[in-house]
Amino acid sequence: MDKRILELLYRSLDGDLTRDERTTLEAALADSPELRKEREELLALRGHLKAGAAESFGPFFAERVMGAIRSAREEDIGGARFMESLRYAFARVALVAAAVAAFLLIYNLNQGGGMSIAAALGGRDTSIEEVLTAPVKETLEELL
Repeated sequence: MDKRILELLYRSLDGDLTRDERTTLEAALADSPELRKEREELLALRGHLKAGAAESFGPFFAERVMGAIRSAREEDIGGARFMESLRYAFARVALVAAAVAAFLLIYNLNQGGGMSIAAALGGRDTSIEEVLTAPVKETLEELL
């Protein structure tokens, strides 16, 4: 089949042919059963597509889509409101927790008798030698 004739056939479905092109296409259709069969298949396919499109979208398609978008936005706004309420509640809890931590820090510093991290955390002051030698002593005692 000639590509030019096929192009005329495809364009004829949309009605974009000049008088000369239409005459050429009609002559080709009269001469070629293969071209007539192609035209019938294209017309059938076009009919199926039109019928399927009408069923799938239905009336008020645009309104349904816009409604779905609006409801999705409203759900998102609800999520934003929830997160805002969590932030507000956490701010209050964080403020109380910071006050309690500051109180415990000051209390431990006063009770510990020194200005060290161990005193601030309520522990006792230990030297590095005590920390390192205790496990070594225990290990040596176990071995002997």
